[in-house]
Amino acid sequence: MEILFNLLLVLHILGAICGLGATFASPYIMNSGRNVRSAFSAHMVNAKVYKLAKIGSIVLLVSGLIMGVIHPYLFTTGWYITSIVLYILTQPIVAYLLPRYEKNMLEVLGQANGEDLPSQYIQIAKKTKPLILTTYVLLVLLVILMVFKPF
Repeated sequence: MEILFNLLLVLHILGAICGLGATFASPYIMNSGRNVRSAFSAHMVNAKVYKLAKIGSIVLLVSGLIMGVIHPYLFTTGWYITSIVLYILTQPIVAYLLPRYEKNMLEVLGQANGEDLPSQYIQIAKKTKPLILTTYVLLVLLVILMVFKPF
């Protein structure tokens, strides 16, 4: 059973690298668009990165829960339960809110005349900043909990 647990741990770490890494990279990709054409390109690249984040996040969740089933004592530790709660708190932001804003941004780009970024696009992008910051804080706390297991 320990071999299975260790294999799941490796998958869990790889899922974290893919899921969290892609989630942290996404805003930098989205901010790289300086005109309509480059913003469209940024959205296309970000769509591919988003798939990696989604797969990594699912692997992270499933492997973490299976490790908890293998070692049920994990469900009695504060760091494990708090990590699950933080993960759940990030999901509405990264799976619903940010993609909705990105869809709106793409619609604005599709209606743009010329190469300058429309002001409406910039306004929508600014609205995502607090959500991105919140996601970063939650994910950093999640990593700290998983690495240090403080309680």
